[in-house]
Amino acid sequence: MSDKGEEIFVKEVEEVVKKPKRKLTEKQLENLRIGREKMKLKREKAKLEKAQALANNGGITGFTKKDIKTNDKASKENQTDNRKALKKKRKTLKEINKEKELALKSKLEKKEEETNKKKQSRQELYSGLRLKCLEKAKSISEYKEIEEALDGITEEILYDDDKLKSYAVDVMNPYINDE
Repeated sequence: MSDKGEEIFVKEVEEVVKKPKRKLTEKQLENLRIGREKMKLKREKAKLEKAQALANNGGITGFTKKDIKTNDKASKENQTDNRKALKKKRKTLKEINKEKELALKSKLEKKEEETNKKKQSRQELYSGLRLKCLEKAKSISEYKEIEEALDGITEEILYDDDKLKSYAVDVMNPYINDE
């Protein structure tokens, strides 16, 4: 009975698998850096205010009012520099996005141009084969028969490789291979 009591309190602990640290994006890292700088400035300002209060009360003589003013000016300049750098970075992100948009637009234009060329070459090929078929006619009735057979082609057939091949075999081959 004592074995069962001990078994109740004994639990198997599974090993904890540590996950790798999450990678931060550039924007997150930038915001983290800015936040740390703000906190640093805030701590420095609090330290200076404390020193100023002690200096006004006559406790510490190491800081003068001039030192405190110059430090305040430096911290304000640092903040404005940080803001300017952030604005520049935002501009560059906008420029990068604009460049990406232009690249995408040019890529789509090239693709459209290629499809137009392909369509044009298909139409030229079909019209050449159609002319060959019509040249084989020996009478007006044969010509009309061939023309009716060839008028059955649609754009769907013309631009689909498999359908075009089957159409050429079924409809055009008898007229081209009559020689």
